[in-house]
Amino acid sequence: MAFADPLPITVNGATKNLVRIDTGKYLSEYYLGETAQAFSAVIRSADLKVEADGRRKTRHNLSIRQTIFATTTSPEIIRQASVTVEHYKGDDVTAFDDIAIAAGGMMTAANVAKLNNYES
Repeated sequence: MAFADPLPITVNGATKNLVRIDTGKYLSEYYLGETAQAFSAVIRSADLKVEADGRRKTRHNLSIRQTIFATTTSPEIIRQASVTVEHYKGDDVTAFDDIAIAAGGMMTAANVAKLNNYES
């Protein structure tokens, strides 16, 4: 099942509806252009190379980008966040989902502030 089109994301309390502008083999790209800024999202999946023991991993990535356009007094600013999850093909899907959701759940405002302060 595909992601929604448009793809809603919430930034600073405001919902932005990004329209799918490209789709291909295991990849979709979304975009919303506004007067002073643009938002884009890329969702992709890929099969990784076969490991020495014969197993293969799958990688899924979601990336969101905000571009604040340059003005005569300010340079362009790009803000980006992404999530990458990997699992072995044939792994227990429910167990894998639990780990991916746990990683996403760590992205609270307090933890993002810690990341920005170089805490680990």
